[in-house]
Amino acid sequence: MPLYSYRCAECDSVADHFFRFSDRPPEYECTECEGMARYVIAVSKAQSNDPHEHKKFSSERTSGLALHEYMCNVCKHHFDEIIDFSKGEKHDGPQQCPKCDVVDSRWIPCARIDRFSETFPHYDRGLGVMLTSKQHRRDVCKARGLTPVDGDWNVDKEFDKFDSENQKDEKEYADYCDRLDNHPAFASWRKANDQGRV
Repeated sequence: MPLYSYRCAECDSVADHFFRFSDRPPEYECTECEGMARYVIAVSKAQSNDPHEHKKFSSERTSGLALHEYMCNVCKHHFDEIIDFSKGEKHDGPQQCPKCDVVDSRWIPCARIDRFSETFPHYDRGLGVMLTSKQHRRDVCKARGLTPVDGDWNVDKEFDKFDSENQKDEKEYADYCDRLDNHPAFASWRKANDQGRV
């Protein structure tokens, strides 16, 4: 479900809440002062382009590897670099450009979702295999009886499908209860139940 930010007009605090897109209220009770907070359009601090936010929320990892994108300030070449946190490397430090060999680059903040990545080969955590192309992903999914989801997945459509099935089940149960309460075939049972014989 999407995450939405709400800013309180009284105490100016900002809080995030999960809602379905169709159910997002314009106002929500403030978690700090119990006033009314209004929905505000906000960018995640981790994905913000504000350099102050990057400094404040920079990675504190001390182990592991991570793939980051950089742009050379001299030749404007975009390249990827693997950062090894166990060696004390930082993702926001300048990296050497493979095209012009100058150590003058800047980190490009981006979200990488390996299932939709255009960069191959990459490891797909969902499938548990190294993929070499989009066709390879389709072949692996077909062999496992799965349907690949390319692009943005419509969560609301899935929720609407579940809601529709629940409404159908509730209507069937209501009809069943109505038949028990009013159908002539059950008149003798209702009479015995009212007299306490059942």
